[in-house]
Amino acid sequence: MALLRRRSQVMPVQRLRIGDFDPSIPGGYDNVRSIPIQVKKGRSLLVRVESDSPVDVALSDAGGAVLKFEEGMRSGTLGPFPFEDKGTAVIMLGVYRGDKADVELEAWVE
Repeated sequence: MALLRRRSQVMPVQRLRIGDFDPSIPGGYDNVRSIPIQVKKGRSLLVRVESDSPVDVALSDAGGAVLKFEEGMRSGTLGPFPFEDKGTAVIMLGVYRGDKADVELEAWVE
């Protein structure tokens, strides 16, 4: 029923800066981020991305299989992706070396 399957936020809105120079990181640039998210059994995951510059976004399931990959994304929503079992999904964000992006992320399940 629609009343029982309402939207539930699993990751509040986060603002990230990707691509800054950081000599402590191998390669010198903080240009890749991975964000794990716990998803309950029988729920569908959706992810909203807003960015000021093109960013590559990938979403993988608990087994490591890529559910969706978007190259050069500036704005949009990925999903819904149903999860049959409880597990960890991972959102991966990336930009080319030397590029920078301010990214806003939000994730929820239905």
